[in-house]
Amino acid sequence: MKKLSTIFISTLLFLGLISLDLNAQGKKSPPDPSKISIDIPVQEKFPAIEKLKEVLEIRKRMKEIEKQTIENDPELKKDFEQLLFLKKQMYDKLNEKLKDDEEYQEMKKRLEIINEKIKGKIIEGKEV
Repeated sequence: MKKLSTIFISTLLFLGLISLDLNAQGKKSPPDPSKISIDIPVQEKFPAIEKLKEVLEIRKRMKEIEKQTIENDPELKKDFEQLLFLKKQMYDKLNEKLKDDEEYQEMKKRLEIINEKIKGKIIEGKEV
């Protein structure tokens, strides 16, 4: 009887080990996050992008209205031209004062590179 119980217990342990091994093989490792494709529209993923687009469209339309109003009003047109002249003078003086500022010049170069990349993508028809 003792021999029979030893065989029975050994068989149960053996079956248990096989069961655990099969369960372990059947489990999948967690998916690689970089390979997961989630087909959620951009506006649901990033609602701020939609708001930003709306703000940019509103500002664009407002600028168009302002430009038309300035063009149609001689006094506003004169003031606007003066403003542009003064603004150009100010930036010329500012650039002269900042020409030796290394940090400023480095940031200016980086910004120019970024702007060129953006322009290139827009011209090529790619999304930015």
